[in-house]
Amino acid sequence: MRTLFYLVISLQMYSCFENLTYEKPENLIPKDKMVEILAEFIIINSAQGNNKKLIENQIKYPVNYIYKKYSIDSIQFENSNSYYSANVEIYSSIYDSVKLRLEKRKEAIENEISRRKKSSDSIKNNERKRSDRNKFISRKIFPGNKIDTTFRKSQELK
Repeated sequence: MRTLFYLVISLQMYSCFENLTYEKPENLIPKDKMVEILAEFIIINSAQGNNKKLIENQIKYPVNYIYKKYSIDSIQFENSNSYYSANVEIYSSIYDSVKLRLEKRKEAIENEISRRKKSSDSIKNNERKRSDRNKFISRKIFPGNKIDTTFRKSQELK
């Protein structure tokens, strides 16, 4: 009886550690396309966390938008994702590529923000210099009533 009990427990434990291998699906998404898709999913998910209503107003169903953009369906994505996740080395390399892609995108956005900020700062500086040069537009005293008509450009614009 005791040996039967140990045999049943051993078989149950062995079945828990069964090595699952996924066969390559017929319509497997290539690695480079999978990197792009996963990067888009990460961006959409993070954007939904910050401005869910804004995203939903722009794109009704963000996940379906990604599927349409890359001409795939949810089953194809799930099969490909399951296949790649079964092999840890491949999946790790895919996510490393996703991380690099997102870092490059972040850097490009930060560069664009700093460029725009510098541009707006230079416009403000030019306006300030121009107004300093043209402090006085006219200085006239009318005969008979001694009124000083000195106008600053900033007062004139208001």
